[in-house]
Amino acid sequence: MSEHGNAVEGHSLGNGRYVLQRVLGEGGMASVHLAYDNVLDRQVALKSMHAELGRDETFKERFRREAQSVARLEHTNIVTVYDSGEDVAADGSSTPFIVMQLVDGKGLRDVINEAVAQYGAVPTAEALRITVGVLNALEASHDQGLVHRDIKPGNVMFDRKGTVKVMDFGIARALDSGVTSMTQTGMVVGTPQYLSPEQALGKPVDARSDLYSVGVMLFEMLTGQLVFDGDSAFSIAYKHVQEEPVAPSTINRAVNPAVDAFVAQALRKDPAHRFPSAAAMRDEAERLIAAEKGGNGNQLAASTPLVITDGPRSVHAAPQTPQPQFHQQGQPGFQTPPPAFQTPPPAFRTPQPFPQQAHTPPPAFQTPPPAFQTPQPFPQQAHTPPPQPMPMPAPPFQPAPASNSGGCSTALVIVGIIIGVIVLAIIIIAIVVTKAEKEGTTKKTTRSAERPASVLYLDAPTDRNGLL
Repeated sequence: MSEHGNAVEGHSLGNGRYVLQRVLGEGGMASVHLAYDNVLDRQVALKSMHAELGRDETFKERFRREAQSVARLEHTNIVTVYDSGEDVAADGSSTPFIVMQLVDGKGLRDVINEAVAQYGAVPTAEALRITVGVLNALEASHDQGLVHRDIKPGNVMFDRKGTVKVMDFGIARALDSGVTSMTQTGMVVGTPQYLSPEQALGKPVDARSDLYSVGVMLFEMLTGQLVFDGDSAFSIAYKHVQEEPVAPSTINRAVNPAVDAFVAQALRKDPAHRFPSAAAMRDEAERLIAAEKGGNGNQLAASTPLVITDGPRSVHAAPQTPQPQFHQQGQPGFQTPPPAFQTPPPAFRTPQPFPQQAHTPPPAFQTPPPAFQTPQPFPQQAHTPPPQPMPMPAPPFQPAPASNSGGCSTALVIVGIIIGVIVLAIIIIAIVVTKAEKEGTTKKTTRSAERPASVLYLDAPTDRNGLL
C-alpha cells in the first residue's frame, strides 16, 4: 500500500463507505484515488486534500459550502459530484475529500503529451473542439455564479466517447477564501502556468479569469509549449502580468491567423478586452471549427500548412489583368498590339541610315513613326547628283517631333540646307557662264564669215593693153 496524505490504499473513508483502491493521479494540493462505493455498488473517483489543508477550519467550512454548490451543477461536460466529507484520523487530524463521477478515459494532459510526441501539437480542429467542451462547462458554472479558478489540462478528462469532462469546480475558490497559512508563505492559489494576471496580482476575479486560463490551455494544445514558464511560481506569475505572449503560428505554422486572433483576445491582460462570456468565446470557437473544415465538412490538411508569400488571395477574386514581366535586359515579357489604324507614310521619306546602322535590331516595343520626319543631311556632298529641272513638291509644314538631340539636330538640318542652296547656286552660275561664253564665240564666228576672204589689188602699170 502507498500513502498519499492521510489516504492510504485499502483505507476506507466516509465511515467505511468508500474504499481506496489505487492512485489515479496527484498534485500539489490533492490526490485522486479510484475508490469503491459500498452503498451504491459502483466505482467512483475520490479526491482527498492533503492533511495540512485540513488543519485550517476556515478552509474546511468553505470547502463544504463549495462542494454543495458544485453538486448542483448538472451538465454533460462537467464531472458530477456525488458526495463530500472529512476523514478524521486517530490523532485527531482530518482530511477533506470529495467523491466524483469516475470518468473511464484519458486526461487532457495525456492527450497533449501523445499528440506532441507524434505530431508536435494537437491538430487545430481537435484543439478547438476540446476548447468548446470546456467553454460549455464554464458557461453552465458561470450561470450559477461559480468561477472555477483552476482551469488546466489536469482538470479536463475524456470519457470513452471522447466527451470533454471538467472537474474540480469550487475547490480553488475554497482555497482562495481563507487559507491564511498558505497565503502568508507566498503560495499562489492555483497552478502558476495557467493563472490569469488578476489572480497573480491578488485582485478579485470573475468569469473572464477562467477564459484567460482556457486561452493558455489552447495555446499549449496548438504549440506543445506553455505560454509562460520559469524557474519559480513568482517568475511565471510576473510574466503573466508584464509580458505579451507570442502568436501560436510563430511556433506551429499550421495555425491560421484567425486562430491567432482568437488566442490573443483570450490572453488580454485587461479582462475588459477578453471575450465577455464563455458563451461568446464558445460561439467564436465553433465558427473557427467550421472555417477550419472549409464550411462543408471537408477537413483541411493540417500536415501541409499554407505558406503565404505574396499576401492572402481570395479564390473568388476577379481575374487580374496580366502585367508585364521584366527580364534582366529590361524588356517587357509581351508587346503592346499595334493600333487598328496606322498613319500612311509621308510623300517625302528620310534617307536610309548608314549600312552599319541597318543591322541594329529594333527594340521589342516600337513607337509608331511620325507623319513627317525632318530630312537629315546627305552623307557626302561631293557625290550629290545635279539637281533635276523638275521641281519637287514641298511637303506640308508640320512641326518636327521632339527628339532627344534637340538643337543639335535642327542646326545640322539648317547647315545642310544652306550648303545645298549654295551648291545649287554655284551650279546654276556655272551653267549661265558657260552658256554666255558659247554665245560670244558664235557671234565672233558670224562676223568673220561676213568679211571677204582676200582683196585683189591691181597695179595700174600692169594694164599694158589699155583695157582698164
